[in-house]
Amino acid sequence: MAKNAVNIPAESMVQHGFEVQGDDGSLYARFEEIDGAKQMELALKWTRMLGGALVIMDVSGAGDWDTPWYPERGGKIRGLRVYPCERVMLGEMMVSSIPESIYFEDYERFVVRKADGNTFTVHASRCLVFKSATPVDPTFPGWLEYERYWGLSSIYEGLEDARNYDIGKQGVAHLMQECSVGKYTISNLEQLVAESNYKALDNRLEAMDEQKSVINGIFLGEGENYTRENVTFAGVPEIMDRQMMAVSGSYRIPVTKLFGRSAAGMNATGEGDDDNYNATIAGLQKVQLLPPLKRLMWCLNCETKTIKGEGKNPPKICIDFLLLSKRDQLKDAQVRETMSRADRNYVEAGILPPDEIIRNRFAGGYNIDTAVDSDYVPDFGAGAETEE
Repeated sequence: MAKNAVNIPAESMVQHGFEVQGDDGSLYARFEEIDGAKQMELALKWTRMLGGALVIMDVSGAGDWDTPWYPERGGKIRGLRVYPCERVMLGEMMVSSIPESIYFEDYERFVVRKADGNTFTVHASRCLVFKSATPVDPTFPGWLEYERYWGLSSIYEGLEDARNYDIGKQGVAHLMQECSVGKYTISNLEQLVAESNYKALDNRLEAMDEQKSVINGIFLGEGENYTRENVTFAGVPEIMDRQMMAVSGSYRIPVTKLFGRSAAGMNATGEGDDDNYNATIAGLQKVQLLPPLKRLMWCLNCETKTIKGEGKNPPKICIDFLLLSKRDQLKDAQVRETMSRADRNYVEAGILPPDEIIRNRFAGGYNIDTAVDSDYVPDFGAGAETEE
């Protein structure tokens, strides 16, 4: 369950991809060239498992790793290196205390432990920091040092319910082992116990067990009896289903995904669970994935010069995550069809010119909102007769 709780949301956040507004394809091609999707997914998995991850941009032509890097001045990203937060040595790092610094009350340089046990230092300008979606108050003394900075592991979200579910599974396993209990009646049991003749008692019971396995029957003497009682499993499936739903609710992952079983939830098809899950993933994308991804795409854009800034302003990177559900894609197509009919009516009625429709709908990504300048508002009073 912990593995699924870590992997499933991380994979969902990146598997449908994204679009950068104004990209002609060359910027996303650079992202694929450095295997960006795979590294982003790995960073998200470490973040959900341990609380955080550090992605280092391996830049050529920009000096040593421990020096600041200014992407607009040059340098090419050769690849991405992903490190779990446990390999970031917070105890050996200094927090910036200069208010004027962009790293004020944060780390300007990270110390990372290599596989051989040695460490290296990298400047924060070369790093993408992934933090948990569950932060903690760093001033509270009860948290560990790495929890104060990175946040909590996502496994904690449903840990208690997962433990209860595991206890239930163990209980069912014990019931399976004792689903049928044999009852023996021995004629001279009291005498054997009084004489502490347990060996004779064991020999008799062993003989009965051997007879059951060999001839599928038992030879009984005078005064002896053997019966079998079956353990009932009534109510157990319902309890296990309730525990499954509790774990699923804690992790906010549908039962169909977390346990790999048929739909169970708001309705027979599980569409309600799917909608809630997609909403959760969309929220995690904005909180965990979007900030480091925008930083990465901005650095890549400094290489490709794909997206231009307006005037002296630097380029603005706007990212749209693709829809997670086919049902959402169908709804989006229906919205676009409805808007196209409305836009056609605007044009035919002379309310908006075609170039204004294009600007509102497709400039910087599809948008259903309409904002017009005063120059485009027609003068409905022009040519009208006036009375003196």
